[in-house]
Amino acid sequence: MGTRSRAPLSIGILERIWKNAVNLFPPLFAMHWMNENLEFIMPSPWREAVLGLMAVVAGLLIGNERTRKEKPAGMRTMSLVCLGSATFTMIGFAFTSKTGDSGRVAAQIVTGIGFLGGGVILRGPNSIFGATTAAMIWLTAAIGMAIGAGYPVAGFGVTVVALVMLKFVGRWEHTHQGGVRSETVFVVFVPEHGKSLIKLEKLMVDYELTYPPTNLSLLSDGRNRLRIDYRLPMHRHVEFLNQLASMPEVSEIERKSDGGE
Repeated sequence: MGTRSRAPLSIGILERIWKNAVNLFPPLFAMHWMNENLEFIMPSPWREAVLGLMAVVAGLLIGNERTRKEKPAGMRTMSLVCLGSATFTMIGFAFTSKTGDSGRVAAQIVTGIGFLGGGVILRGPNSIFGATTAAMIWLTAAIGMAIGAGYPVAGFGVTVVALVMLKFVGRWEHTHQGGVRSETVFVVFVPEHGKSLIKLEKLMVDYELTYPPTNLSLLSDGRNRLRIDYRLPMHRHVEFLNQLASMPEVSEIERKSDGGE
């Protein structure tokens, strides 16, 4: 009897708690807040502060992925790009109700980000580096504009899609586009007081390669011998070998192929 009488009482308490929470925080419990403009839900200046903070978080998420891969535009750059785009977008909406046109501000953001993205693209002897990072800067600006326009859920949704693409599409390209080649290369080079090794390490960073210290040895004639084990797509494999062969410090290259997939 006691158990039966306590059950309706517990349900009644939970219902009252739920109704009070809905009355206190109506935007949080109404699903329309996910697809409506935050301008109609949250008052100023709290709206601008929240949107700016969300833009910084979205930029940090994208920048963290670039930083882990040792790319030129990292967490600070991406967070500032996202925050700047969101800020300009919010200013553009303020102009709309006064003297200006928000569309013109958005157009200038796209133009300015194009110059910033172009600055991280580098052309090497046989290939181009930084195109993905430039595209991510461009996309980060678009995410900041979406958040600044009052649609943070849409901005974070695009952020998640971008991170998933960077993680899994690149992996799929390596395994399905033209095959992957596994190879071991022995590089003999003149040390030149350590300068040659620095150039080789920079080249390996560009191709996301590493080597253990035990792979570096000293030959009897004073030259160094470095063993590099790697797996690269066919087109990247050819580019890497071409750049190795073009280094004047490298005197010998010995290849030991494990085949392709």
